[in-house]
Amino acid sequence: MNNRILSILLLMFLALGCNTKKPIAISSYSDTVISESIIGAGVQWSAYPHADSDDAEWGHLMTQEKWNKVYKRLDYMRPNIIRVMDQASWRYFTGVAEDGTLTTDFNTQEVQSLYKILDYCEANNITVVFGEWGAPGMWGVAGNIHRADDPRWIDMITKYLKHLIIDKKYTCLKYYNLVNEPDGYWASTDGDWDQWKKGVEMLTTSLKENGLWQHIQVAGPDTVQGYENPKSKYLNGETWLYESVNQLQDVLTCYDVHSYPSGDIVKSGEFSKLYRPMVKATEPFGKPFILGELGLKYKGALGEKNKALGKADPYAGENDSNMFVYDFFYGIDVADALIQSLNVGIDGIIVWDLDDAMHTVGDTGEKSKLKRWGMWNILGTEICNNPDDENIRPWFYPWALMSRYFPEGTKIIKTDETNVDGLRVVSGLTGKDAVSIAIINNASNDQEIAYSMDGLSSELKFKKYVYTNEMRLVDADGFPVPVKEAIALPERIEVPANSFILFTSVNL
Repeated sequence: MNNRILSILLLMFLALGCNTKKPIAISSYSDTVISESIIGAGVQWSAYPHADSDDAEWGHLMTQEKWNKVYKRLDYMRPNIIRVMDQASWRYFTGVAEDGTLTTDFNTQEVQSLYKILDYCEANNITVVFGEWGAPGMWGVAGNIHRADDPRWIDMITKYLKHLIIDKKYTCLKYYNLVNEPDGYWASTDGDWDQWKKGVEMLTTSLKENGLWQHIQVAGPDTVQGYENPKSKYLNGETWLYESVNQLQDVLTCYDVHSYPSGDIVKSGEFSKLYRPMVKATEPFGKPFILGELGLKYKGALGEKNKALGKADPYAGENDSNMFVYDFFYGIDVADALIQSLNVGIDGIIVWDLDDAMHTVGDTGEKSKLKRWGMWNILGTEICNNPDDENIRPWFYPWALMSRYFPEGTKIIKTDETNVDGLRVVSGLTGKDAVSIAIINNASNDQEIAYSMDGLSSELKFKKYVYTNEMRLVDADGFPVPVKEAIALPERIEVPANSFILFTSVNL
């Protein structure tokens, strides 16, 4: 046999070996439950404080047509949880009377705009985390209320909630945040644990005394994981959580923290390792654990690129924008963080945020300082003279699918960790014949998996969605479209590099 024939046979052997490479075996176990009944995924949605009334900085730009456009997109997403943070002086706190008493008005045009959100959440049975960014004095308004434990503020909040829950009958309001990120130097509490703790205790007492506790309770600590304030009594956001578990068991009925990890932390899988001990600490108390805000930040070359993109955008607040919301890869990264969250037992995940038009840096209303974090800018035409900015951005695709097909009440079951960099799977059961399987491959090489789930009926028919840079089918409204429908779950699943894939038999 000559050398040429040997070479050909060797090439044939190598090719055959490549084609017969074993897929990665991954199994899910329906009898091993991570979360019995999740709240699910959702978004941060504020009532457009710069465009909500005739007196707003931009005028009353949020017309019914604009609201309807947002509603239609949320109708597809089906968010399970919404966080609505507001400010007393933006809605109902009107000033100080001559005798020194604080005055409120629950019928302002701004309050009417808030109803646009709450009406939607009520009609669609969405859990709402409600609250105020901080004490009113932080915004320089009359009354000199600077502390979370000021009884005047607690009284105002209670009266406002009574109006919304008793008078307006909003049952969607489930949890209340007193001060956003109270561990931060930017918060009205500036890391003062004792002040914040006393404030939430006072609010809890007030809610109970006024017959509201059976409707709405307090969530916390709402701190930032990984952030350290040298003024704070406790080291970091995680320590605030652990101390909340230890000291406020009779006060808090929902535990929440905020998460702004680097892209590297998510891609490496380290993200789940950060949150597993926090979830474990809260599990004995049977209370939900949620990420009250989730957004990714980037370091190194990507961090520098984000700064440059923000600086080049005349409407972006360059110090608080994620310019990668326009890019495909951000959808991979946030979906990856969501999948890791579900697999460690986090019950609800609220992404920051829905819409660029909601906030500016410092909320001063400067059009040149939009917080570019949204799935769109619904006021792109009016603010930026750019109708295209109102279009749905790529990352809506995977987040909307995860929200839609891992709905509230879904049981998350244990799935094998792949031990392959960048490859992760989460499986959820919404009913006997309602199964969703989400797969992320954030690596630069393709993978193939052999997936199995005990008890999975071979008769089930699935829809398959694929999100890659080259393929993400959408309809005329920009909503995801499956690449295949009514198919059996494949024995082998091809998972392209940098992709998100969803199989679901959930019938909506």
